[in-house]
Amino acid sequence: MNHKYISVILIVTVIGISLFLSGCGKKGPPVPPRQEALPAVNDLASVLEGDRVILTWTAPVVKEKKGPLITGFVVHKAKNQVQESGCKNCPVKYEAVAEIAAGHEGESKKMEYTGRIEKGYKYYFKVTAFSEKINALGMDSNIVEFIY
Repeated sequence: MNHKYISVILIVTVIGISLFLSGCGKKGPPVPPRQEALPAVNDLASVLEGDRVILTWTAPVVKEKKGPLITGFVVHKAKNQVQESGCKNCPVKYEAVAEIAAGHEGESKKMEYTGRIEKGYKYYFKVTAFSEKINALGMDSNIVEFIY
């Protein structure tokens, strides 16, 4: 066999094996690095005073080494007329009604929201922590519901 012919076959084989072995696995869109989730509020409570509801909760503390700091909370509200026959398994449609600043980083403190309510409705409230530093929302708090 010709020496040039063997060299070409060898070069093509090496290139082919290199391309075959250089794959990095499953291809897909880039995925951001995993981040620690924001903790959920677990002590949301409500008090009715006249035509106002006062929501209170404790801001959970997030240690900087473990995850992002909470910069605020979003208060969500939903309401249905009492006389409406609601669907037991239908999802509740919440709307954001307020943003409350969390205060100083690393502090655990009582938070409060006051809002007006109307007679003849069943209300649902929940609170979600957020972090502006990572542009993320946390998990929902426990849900407070009452009829006014």
